[in-house]
Amino acid sequence: MIPGLLDPVRDILDTLCTVSGKGVEAVRRPDLKSPARMRMAGAGSLSHVLLYRGGDDPLVNHVIANECGHLIRLFAAPPGTRKVAVANERTRAVYREEIREDIQRLSLMHGLGRLGELLPLWYESVVFQLTRMPPDIMIERWLHREYPGLRAIQRNAILEQQAKAVTVLSGGIRRMTPHKVYDVSQAMNYAFFKLMEPLTGVGLTSPYGRSLYVLQGEELAGRADRNARDDHEGDVELIRHWAESLGLSRWIEWRRLGEVEAGTLH
Repeated sequence: MIPGLLDPVRDILDTLCTVSGKGVEAVRRPDLKSPARMRMAGAGSLSHVLLYRGGDDPLVNHVIANECGHLIRLFAAPPGTRKVAVANERTRAVYREEIREDIQRLSLMHGLGRLGELLPLWYESVVFQLTRMPPDIMIERWLHREYPGLRAIQRNAILEQQAKAVTVLSGGIRRMTPHKVYDVSQAMNYAFFKLMEPLTGVGLTSPYGRSLYVLQGEELAGRADRNARDDHEGDVELIRHWAESLGLSRWIEWRRLGEVEAGTLH
């Protein structure tokens, strides 16, 4: 296994193996963009694959704990209720149609070649946020509650995430991005950081001030706080609510876990 992992993270990895009935194989990838990433095992595979970058970054403990949390919640659900959100040509076509006016505007700013590269990146970024952040809220609360030995690293990880997120709070960046993509992303960021404030003891939403994203972000955060189920089915319900509130319901489709190919959870 990866050198230097903290005992709570090793416990969480053991829980994943027990809940999923699969092992975990660690594979070092020095070129990995993040400290670690979990690749979910397929039906015919004996192990999940834990890709890790290596080095001395202590935040790898938080990344692995969080990635395991997603899979633990998924595999703890009854097999018939395990669902994942997917993208396909239909959902991508909906996305392009809904930002059609922005595409025309942004083609003049970025050029057609560069815009062709950015369009799928913007889409993937929003879909990742939409499907990742609602369960992330519950996973971070679970880690904070059940693994106090990880709290210092968790706090640093959330602060780092927030610092990166607020760097895009500028009108200039909004002008260079499809407005819907930018606006829903900021609303989700606000909601997530609002709910992380009690865990960190820091006013993470203060940079948003009186921005346009506070009202919708508060609605998303309130819905997460009222979510009745702290499990995979609750995650799906919350993602659906966020998608409806943000006008993103047609940007994803839901499939049973057994209907999609193995790979990363997100």
